[in-house]
Amino acid sequence: MKIRATLLISVKVGVIAAMAAGCAAKPRKIMADTQVLPYQAPDVSEITGIEEPDESDSDEGGEAPAPAPEPGK
Repeated sequence: MKIRATLLISVKVGVIAAMAAGCAAKPRKIMADTQVLPYQAPDVSEITGIEEPDESDSDEGGEAPAPAPEPGK
């Protein structure tokens, strides 16, 4: 019985010491939107898996230019 009581007391002391060590430290700073780490919007195409068309692939200029005539004809 004495060994069991001694073991229980040592476990209690260990738990109290662990709680005191874990809660005694200063809280760290939260890394939020700062000038060092600005917010970057997530890439929607990576999240959804749907590729967005490139700006260079769109036909904003109207019709494609006519092919160059062949020499000699």
